[in-house]
Amino acid sequence: MTMSKADTEQKIIIGRFGSPFGVKGWIKVQSFTEPEENLLTYANWYSPERDSWSLIKPDDHARHGKGWVVHLVGYDSPEAVRFLTNTDIAVARSDLPALAEDEFYINDIVGFGAINVEGVLLGKVMGFVDSGAHELLVIAGEKEYLIPLIKDRFLKSVDKTLQQIIVDWDADF
Repeated sequence: MTMSKADTEQKIIIGRFGSPFGVKGWIKVQSFTEPEENLLTYANWYSPERDSWSLIKPDDHARHGKGWVVHLVGYDSPEAVRFLTNTDIAVARSDLPALAEDEFYINDIVGFGAINVEGVLLGKVMGFVDSGAHELLVIAGEKEYLIPLIKDRFLKSVDKTLQQIIVDWDADF
């Protein structure tokens, strides 16, 4: 079996499907982008399916309450979209906008070492948790830390070359 470029190219999770909405195949979506409507700017979405990624194309969207609902090409009933509920929405890394030298996508720092401003190695960045107010860095070492991802307040610097971040966080906290 030959893997396509879509299967091998790195995917970045930008949202999650919610429950079906209405009778014409619309589905609620939760955006992880900032601002949240940036989710809707991508023409090609991918959703995990077994050992590969399925291409899904949104063709319409609407504001619904505090969130969004979308219609997907070829999905015209609640039954057709139901299997997407609680699955991730990803885009190909190459579809993301280029960044300035001092910018980064939060997925890029997963695996980086985390050192506090006193020079103590706290561990490695394992991922992120959405606390509602903002993202929390999940750092695992001798213990686990949940550090607010607030640039300049708690996240002091990111060094892509050394693959490490500096955080203002007490190792005993």
